[in-house]
Amino acid sequence: MGKKKGGVIQDALSTFGTNAFGAVLALISSFCIMPILDPGESGLITQNQMVGSALFTLLSFSVNSSMIYYVSRCKLKNVVRSIKRVTVVLTALIAAVGALAVFVLRDTYFADTALLYCVCAVAYGVFSFVSNVFLAILRGENKFRVYNMINLMQRVLTTLFALTVFLWPTAAVIVSGSIFILLLSIVMAWRSIRRDVSYAEAPSAPENDREVGSGELLRYSLKAHVSNVLTFTNTNVSSIILKANNGLTDFGVFTKAYTIVQQIWILPDAVSMVIMSRIAGMTDTKDKTKLATLSCKLVTYITLICLPIVVVLAEIFIPIIFPKYTACIEPLKILTVGSFFITYAKVLANSIAAYGKPELNIISTAVGVVFNLGLSLVLIPRFLVAGAALATTFSLTAQGLTSIVIFCVYTKTPFYRLLLPTREELAMAAGMLKRGKRK
Repeated sequence: MGKKKGGVIQDALSTFGTNAFGAVLALISSFCIMPILDPGESGLITQNQMVGSALFTLLSFSVNSSMIYYVSRCKLKNVVRSIKRVTVVLTALIAAVGALAVFVLRDTYFADTALLYCVCAVAYGVFSFVSNVFLAILRGENKFRVYNMINLMQRVLTTLFALTVFLWPTAAVIVSGSIFILLLSIVMAWRSIRRDVSYAEAPSAPENDREVGSGELLRYSLKAHVSNVLTFTNTNVSSIILKANNGLTDFGVFTKAYTIVQQIWILPDAVSMVIMSRIAGMTDTKDKTKLATLSCKLVTYITLICLPIVVVLAEIFIPIIFPKYTACIEPLKILTVGSFFITYAKVLANSIAAYGKPELNIISTAVGVVFNLGLSLVLIPRFLVAGAALATTFSLTAQGLTSIVIFCVYTKTPFYRLLLPTREELAMAAGMLKRGKRK
């Protein structure tokens, strides 16, 4: 367990560092885009990514989650045939449904969107799916060095494309650039997987050394899919309703506030990604629970410290650097409340999925969607952007609290174990501090 903890910490810190640096680059991208592009153009960029992500999320049937789980347990050599078959079929499905959706909604949802952006949205969905297949394999094999390198490349190139607004003040270059970045990610991941033919650092347990069929891969993914679709819905339902009611300008303001607050999730996202493959590969239930609870506590402690810092920095710098977006400060403050509780859901949901029970996450995400949809319909017409923020933060809070209940009941873990450090954890922290002082 000691070596595994060390590997988890190293990979989590590496992933966190990559994501944190990526967040800085995202901020630089905003420095370039926000003063030059008006909220409507910014809304076009967000809409392109949202539509493409919707196609990927709804039609991929969450096979990337299944691939992580089975590659971690059974190793790639036993899953590779099923991955190839499923990927080909779902890629064709996403492309076909995306084209049909654009055709049907051309005069309604896409009425104020040029055809080029519609085509790019479908392409973004297709290549997002293929890219995520390869990245899922890397995560399943715990190849976080390559995984983080690809993520870093994506952030750097995204920033470089953002700089083009100084020459061409339009969303077109940034949208087309995002597709190029996905294609490059696919090539990099494919080459890494092909070069390392060992498929894993260690052999799988004897009971897991078997070939996984396409049906088994899809059965797990369908259990996870309902939860992932609901999570996507919960993330975007307020902005979709706001865009439909108020247009691209308010949509652009709210999504900017949401983008800023999502930077708080860098650490939870990093930790949850790393522990999922580790927990799936473990055989001892106690080790699984120890890793999940320790990760959850560390993440929530740090998030609680970061929340007020983000709010203060936003209040200081947004009026100075981004005067067009001062309206996003108020929704940002509201969203920070839900951002604390959703950190629990991020870590615990991936832990539950790694136990082989992704269907349990449907409960927490469904609770979040019910809160978000109901409150959005009531609050957005009256409070506009602030109403969208209120609905979202209530839903994130409800989802986080429900995830805590589910994890504690399923693993028979007392609630205080998610809040208070154990003697073993305090001793480990003290040992790390002593080693740090010696250095």
